[in-house]
Amino acid sequence: MSSSRFESGGDVAAVEQLRDAAVDDAAAIEAVHSSSREAAYSSHVSAWPPAGADRSERVARWSRWLASSEIHCLVAERDDRIVGFVTVRAATDSDVSAQTVAEMPTLYIDPDHWRSGLGSALCDAAVQRARDLGFAELVLWVLEINDRARTFYARRGFRADGATKIDEGTPEGFMAERYHLRLDRGAP
Repeated sequence: MSSSRFESGGDVAAVEQLRDAAVDDAAAIEAVHSSSREAAYSSHVSAWPPAGADRSERVARWSRWLASSEIHCLVAERDDRIVGFVTVRAATDSDVSAQTVAEMPTLYIDPDHWRSGLGSALCDAAVQRARDLGFAELVLWVLEINDRARTFYARRGFRADGATKIDEGTPEGFMAERYHLRLDRGAP
């Protein structure tokens, strides 16, 4: 994927590059993932993500994900540093078809780059990647406490489809809601 300019509030942001992630990006992706989750959830979630030794385990998990041909990860760079990422894969929910439905399990931006247009650019790239892979629909899960993300996805055309689950990845076990986008109805 080539470099692109992203609009933010009428101003053109610095030139960004969106590219496919490589396995050696795992530590940088984990750092963005952790800092973004901490900024978004620190008032709701205790010690998530956990600090310290668990970081090496999270980097290893990202390395495994990035090595998988089933996971498509795109990163956004600014000044040769990863500042955001998104992943796409076949849906894993038992009530949807992995043949026709893709899932976007992650979309995270470094908090210093929130509201810069990177989230929209990465979301658009994920939607296009899902289309290019032949999927007809795209789903994602959002914690109900994350009003910022819920608003963001609604503005991009995603709609809650009524499915909910307890997110076992959070210490408090928060409720998550599934959002859905049909890919045959124009670009976001």
